[in-house]
Amino acid sequence: MQITVEMIETKEFKTKPRGYDPQEVDEFLDAICDEMVRQMDEIAALKQQLAAAKAARPVVEAPTQQIRPIMHTSMPVHTPAPVAQPVAEKNVPDSDFREILEMAQKVKRETIAAAEAKAEEIVTKAREEATAKLENLDVEKETLTKQVAALKAAAAEYRAKFESLLQAQQEAIEKASDLF
Repeated sequence: MQITVEMIETKEFKTKPRGYDPQEVDEFLDAICDEMVRQMDEIAALKQQLAAAKAARPVVEAPTQQIRPIMHTSMPVHTPAPVAQPVAEKNVPDSDFREILEMAQKVKRETIAAAEAKAEEIVTKAREEATAKLENLDVEKETLTKQVAALKAAAAEYRAKFESLLQAQQEAIEKASDLF
């Protein structure tokens, strides 16, 4: 499947709670689109240069016979013109085309490698951030769990003291009622 700039620009990804930052992904895809457009423009320009070079290549035609008069006679004599030696045709445009194509392929490979490296860097950074956040959440959870346990223990102690105070008050009321 050939990927086009339009496909990249319109691609929508599903989002998940712990997925990638959509804005960061969109910015990266925009950068890829810009680079693809630049490369396509460069390829088009190189194709135009190639076509111009091919069009400018000189065409060698076979010479026609010339009529040369001989000075001492009154009749013209037809003598063939010397046969032109064929000009060694250089494959400069073809080799230039190959060189341009190789350069374009090299740029493509470098661009893809750079994009993959950047993507790997982004993924690694995201994983590190997620791991750090999870560790922080684990520490926070442990702290909160200890605080809840301490509050429960304090509530239980308060309840026990309150019950003993009520018990003491009830006993005091019972003793006082014996007096009346």
